[in-house]
Amino acid sequence: MEETAAFATEMHTGQLDKAGEEYIGHPLRVQATVERTASAAGVDPVHAQFAALLHDVVEDTPVTLEELETLGYPPRVVAAVDALTKRPGEATKAYLARVAANPLAVVVKRADMADNSDPVRLGRLPAEQADQLATRYAGRKALLDDLVVAAAASVSSVDEEPAASVDGEPRPAE
Repeated sequence: MEETAAFATEMHTGQLDKAGEEYIGHPLRVQATVERTASAAGVDPVHAQFAALLHDVVEDTPVTLEELETLGYPPRVVAAVDALTKRPGEATKAYLARVAANPLAVVVKRADMADNSDPVRLGRLPAEQADQLATRYAGRKALLDDLVVAAAASVSSVDEEPAASVDGEPRPAE
């Protein structure tokens, strides 16, 4: 984990958050949150911490998903980072739908949004900007929650469909 934190720190060197503070503080706080919450959410806490530390490196630095694979990160971590990476011009709903389809990404995104909407962090910004961000993050959290429920319902309905027999007809109930 220390190597990943060092890598993320190096990649985010020189980047500042909206309050003018070193950006790396954000991924480190997200990592600390998922360390506490991942197990209860049913995801591997180590994978969640890796994804938390790396969640903005592909979006905000020259690092690619292929580089993360080459560095040896597990496929689930790389897939979560991919889901968490907003594409240029991508609509928020499409982005959050992709996040909602990946349980590991959901845990990281919830921690990400909690940190971004933290009243202490927002309090360092001008009031108007803080209010706009709080409203934006509340809307995105609600949308993500709705999309997670929809994704779970979709998976559940697929699981409940009877398995087809060899000839394509449903198997009789046993």
